[in-house]
Amino acid sequence: MSSIPVRGEVLAPGQAGYDEARRIWKGVDRRPSRIVRCADTSDLRSLVDYAARRQLPLAIAGAGHDIAARSMPDDAIVASTAALTRVEIDTERRLAVVAPGAQWGQLAAAAARYGLATTGASVATVGVAGFALHGGLGWLMRGFGPACDNLRELEVITADGMLRRVSGDSEPDLYWAMRGAGSNFGAVTALTLQLYPISRVTAGMMLYPGDVAPAVLDAYRTITAAAGDELVTHFYYNGSPDGTHSTGIGLCYTGDPADLAAILAPLAPLGRPVHDSVRDMGVGELQAVHDSSTPRGARYHLRAHYLPDLDDSVCATVLDRCRTVTAPFTQVFVEHMGGAVARQPLADSAFAGRHAGYSFLVINGWDTPAEDADRIAWTRGFGDAVRPHAAHGAYVNYLDYDEDHRIPGAFGAGYPRLRALKRRYDPDNMFRFNRNIPPEDDHAAH
Repeated sequence: MSSIPVRGEVLAPGQAGYDEARRIWKGVDRRPSRIVRCADTSDLRSLVDYAARRQLPLAIAGAGHDIAARSMPDDAIVASTAALTRVEIDTERRLAVVAPGAQWGQLAAAAARYGLATTGASVATVGVAGFALHGGLGWLMRGFGPACDNLRELEVITADGMLRRVSGDSEPDLYWAMRGAGSNFGAVTALTLQLYPISRVTAGMMLYPGDVAPAVLDAYRTITAAAGDELVTHFYYNGSPDGTHSTGIGLCYTGDPADLAAILAPLAPLGRPVHDSVRDMGVGELQAVHDSSTPRGARYHLRAHYLPDLDDSVCATVLDRCRTVTAPFTQVFVEHMGGAVARQPLADSAFAGRHAGYSFLVINGWDTPAEDADRIAWTRGFGDAVRPHAAHGAYVNYLDYDEDHRIPGAFGAGYPRLRALKRRYDPDNMFRFNRNIPPEDDHAAH
């Protein structure tokens, strides 16, 4: 391979730093041909040009939290933007301009200094770019929409090497596509997100012994049925390394803290939680609520579905499967959607997940490769059991490596348009190490 024209460090197998650079959140053993630590966005542009001219496989890796680990493929060049973490806050227009390697904890802390926030992940080390470009369900979403709805502008290098400024006024087709399917269309060099005047929230977890999960889930149904947009919650079930199970509710509330006790009254019959971290906190702390629950480097497999509601049948199915958790880092979530997520017109962006009442997710986590077959089979079984109760579609950020067949459904009615735009902007499918949308073929185009 000829010399790669970049300022940043180029790492090959066997070189010092290579093994550390290829480690990501998911504990996989991938060996790219080269890992390029981009020193600036001009390195990223040079890499796109270099790979395109030579028809070499190129992947873009940011914070490394891709649950399917597609950003760290074998035998490809990986452009790592992990060092590009700058966050600039425009307090007058309430905007954040974010570099492609920035993590949510960094953005949240920078914005919080000015009493500002936006919808973000519940884990601080999740990358802003990957999360926001593919939907972005998280804290504050019921009040302010998913993260993709708050993308005001993008700078992106497309497969032809052009650096494009993308917004509703400039490149509107690409702006539509990148808010939901972003990584398919280019290498992002900057994202501009809308911020909102929020300085403090009431947030945290309330946990109970695992055997009261039916009562917790029933209380959760009651709470969410009456919830206003200022409350974002999820039902939670957890398997721990010591073999114990716990269950509870995670929440973020932007309303008057004095009102929260009445909102959570359906939990009162359960008595005092065994763990209660719900408290008033600065909004910059919010992104760390789940930081310790899924440790970096463990082995993980996921399944997820949208749910129209929480009827008795789906609740029974989820609870039955929760009782069979044996892996040490397993989390089951039922996230309450609706609110501002549902109010944005479906046709306004490529993000199709607006219709559901809830989002179901199981993250199965374990330690050793010897366990892989059994653990993966268990996770798939959980997903299969919930599927008959599911709404159509799927949340793109939750699709694991073995779910390519679900990608068309994840984008719904917008999928043909996305394929046509892929043909226009990336006809050779250069940007394919993602939940990939293949370019429209010649027959479909005519």
